[in-house]
Amino acid sequence: MLPHTYVVLDVETTGLDPGRDQIIEIAAVRLEKGHITGQFHTLVNPGRPIPAYIQKLTGINDAMVREAPCLAEILPDLLDFIGEAIPAGHNGNFDLAFLSQALGSTTWHRPLLDTLTLSRILYPCLPSYRLEFLSQKFALEVTEHHRALGDVLTTVQLLHTLWRATLALDKKLLTDLFRLAPAGLQPWFQAALAAESIPATPAEVAATGLFALEQTPAPPPALPDFCPDEIAALLAPGGLLAGKLPGYEYRPQQAEMLRAVATALAGNRYLIVEAGTGTGKSLAYLLPAIYWACHQGKRVAIATHTISLQEQLMNKDLPLLKDILPFTFKAALVKGRNNYLCRRKLRDYLHNPPPGEEERHFILRVLRWLKLTTSGDWSEMKLKPEEESLKLALAAEKDTCAGNSCPFNDSCFVNAARREAEAASILVLNHSLLLSDVRLNNQVLPEYPYLIIDEAHHLEEAATEHLGTSVRQASCDFFLHRLGGKGSTFSFLGRAWNLARRLTGEGNAELLPLLEDLEGTVARMHQEWQAFWDGLAQLSEAALWEQGNSTLRFTARLKETPAWDSLLTIFGRLEETLNGLASRLVRLAELLFAAGAEEMAADATNLGNIFAQYSHDLGEILEADPEAYVSWLEKNNAGQYTLRLAPLEVGPLLAELLFARKEAVILTSATITVDNTFDFYQQQVGLTALPPGQIATCQVASPFDYRSQALVCTVRGLPNPGQLNDSAYAAAIAPVITQILPAVGGRTLILCTSHRFLRDMYHILSTMLAGSDYSVLAQGIDGGRSQLLEEFRQIPRSVLLGANSYWEGIDLPGDLLRCVIIPRLPFPSPGIPTLAARTEHLAAQGGNPFTTLSLPQAVIRFRQGFGRLIRSAADRGALVILDQRLLSQRYGRHFLQSLPPVTTAEVTPAELPERLASWFNPPATR
Repeated sequence: MLPHTYVVLDVETTGLDPGRDQIIEIAAVRLEKGHITGQFHTLVNPGRPIPAYIQKLTGINDAMVREAPCLAEILPDLLDFIGEAIPAGHNGNFDLAFLSQALGSTTWHRPLLDTLTLSRILYPCLPSYRLEFLSQKFALEVTEHHRALGDVLTTVQLLHTLWRATLALDKKLLTDLFRLAPAGLQPWFQAALAAESIPATPAEVAATGLFALEQTPAPPPALPDFCPDEIAALLAPGGLLAGKLPGYEYRPQQAEMLRAVATALAGNRYLIVEAGTGTGKSLAYLLPAIYWACHQGKRVAIATHTISLQEQLMNKDLPLLKDILPFTFKAALVKGRNNYLCRRKLRDYLHNPPPGEEERHFILRVLRWLKLTTSGDWSEMKLKPEEESLKLALAAEKDTCAGNSCPFNDSCFVNAARREAEAASILVLNHSLLLSDVRLNNQVLPEYPYLIIDEAHHLEEAATEHLGTSVRQASCDFFLHRLGGKGSTFSFLGRAWNLARRLTGEGNAELLPLLEDLEGTVARMHQEWQAFWDGLAQLSEAALWEQGNSTLRFTARLKETPAWDSLLTIFGRLEETLNGLASRLVRLAELLFAAGAEEMAADATNLGNIFAQYSHDLGEILEADPEAYVSWLEKNNAGQYTLRLAPLEVGPLLAELLFARKEAVILTSATITVDNTFDFYQQQVGLTALPPGQIATCQVASPFDYRSQALVCTVRGLPNPGQLNDSAYAAAIAPVITQILPAVGGRTLILCTSHRFLRDMYHILSTMLAGSDYSVLAQGIDGGRSQLLEEFRQIPRSVLLGANSYWEGIDLPGDLLRCVIIPRLPFPSPGIPTLAARTEHLAAQGGNPFTTLSLPQAVIRFRQGFGRLIRSAADRGALVILDQRLLSQRYGRHFLQSLPPVTTAEVTPAELPERLASWFNPPATR
């Protein structure tokens, strides 16, 4: 029985903006002691046409509301209906915003009970909280969605479900939820505390989306024989996989790759494998890796670039192999510390809870999740974008870890994850963690003598980032805030002062003066840290940054300016203060440890190390050897600065710190070669520094018939993009694109090389296609990546503009994607500091930076873009390249020669639509 009287509300509207859009339907039901005792429902005349997409979504058209009352006529009756009841709804703040807009100065006096917020708290691990999803999840009776009355009646059932789930919580958790809940939720949890608890049913436990299963001890793994031919036989027709997987298709290319990987592991060799799309490369390396790890009793690490591939390995491929292989093995997904909740941070956070409603909602979700999780892995929770920053305040990190002094050391999620990894034969991780481990001299990961790097075309880029150094302007502010002072009760120094006041004796005689000294040093630190970044700002102004440029490289010429000398003088004072602060904190740690405050001593040690590291890193960046490193200043959209340092060449570092320390390394990707050679890649990642006889290469063709599946059109007669600005070039090619869409039937992806060009193209296409039935979607404008891809799947006549990440990792098989358009060849921006420095370095050595650096990078990127088109043997699609340089410049042939055998056509803009139409509708099939 529900604890209070509620009125559950829902409205349908002409759009999402309360200040501009209007209500077209209102429904409400009154709940007393859990029973419906009244109902209010009416259509509303919005006084304006209802948009077509709203009519399609709701089924409410202009004719239906023409004779309906206007909102002003309805509101008095609605307010009387609500009376003193608590308003409730699913995402009910949306509904109240529209009603409040109509009420003007009148406001709601009672907080809303939002079932969306409650669902997120009680079921923190569900993939979605849309009403349609929850109604399916909890088997609620649904009459119709996106109609006010239907959604209200569904929300009533959801409210009952959430009440039962609340009563199943233990009283300790309910007490914490009541104490920390904002005003709108406190009556709910208070009533549950007063009510009798009910046990959760197995179905309700399962509905949480995460629950621990009882584990039975696994038998010790068998030691399989290691024979490449026998392992490859698992893939053969009639083999183990064919017997387990319905519709299994044997691919000889997969078996070829498997043998190459197995041979490299057994022979302690380095292998580079380019495996075309559709090869099935993950199983081709997983099978020999598992057999070899178990046979040798040593770990094999598998590093990927993207989360999606990690998820595929852990949630699909490895469970399949565990099910079918005739022996047992253990795999572990290894993540960095900040992917886990820190129990100590949570304890401190609860001592000083935040005042904001959103922050309190988040902490309630975390407390509920803590009762469910066994891993503490943040990925289990469905976080909103605005919750990501809140997560960081509670995430584990090296700089705040108290180690053995932590009271939660035995139940630490990071320690548990490390034990899981140490017990595993197969480690799955990302490039970032792999390279962080390399930089920290292998202190992060358990020992692994064998390494497989998938998506290996990203290795050089990832190494450039992670084998360098960066210092953010805001980072030190965060740690200075943690230090605090005597007046801040919950800061580190505030707690240290409280402890010192309670202590007596000799130790305290030094402690109090030291704390006074620290107070003054922290005050100086605030001033000098700000002065340093002000000096950097002045340096950037003196260097006359180009408009729109967000980076400033520290060149030899810049370092000869008076502004640079001034900056070094400021840094000298900052460096002295940083080192003084670090040494005082180290001494404070010794005194705290002697006083028995081991946890606080660990914090003081960490803080001392952090400020000493700032001193070291800033010096390293400002005094970097230009023959070995590139350093630069970066400014984000909020005006915050970051200093960065990267090695000029990462190849020698990878050779020395990674490859030479492993017994065998396999690097694989669908796009590694340029002009069918591995030369550029080997040079990039340092394999040329290793003994040549130890390196093998293998190219495995895709099983797809590209000649019959893919048409590549080059278009002559368009302007050269290098001779126009973004806006002018977008305007020049937009008419061609609008002719492409009807020829291919929509389903078009436009791959842009910059966000500025993407925005220009979006605005021009949106204007040209206004009034048509084509939808234009754009990255960074219409939503996040997953949301945009879902909309693209649902809307056949659509065009999607993407940059950067959209060139790879997008899988739209079948008829979901028919055409890919590349307006510009994807040459890297010459303004990228690392590229600019490497270009100058190559030129100084007498090399040709364009042919040895920029062109190979562009060719590989181009191949990745083409790879979005054909994702299965049944796909048929077209790639259209609008960049005239492909035809007019000699280097254009390198791009076309990099593709698999495809059907090609060189056409004019006028000929293009007919050529595309005939590709998708050959004359014989018309």
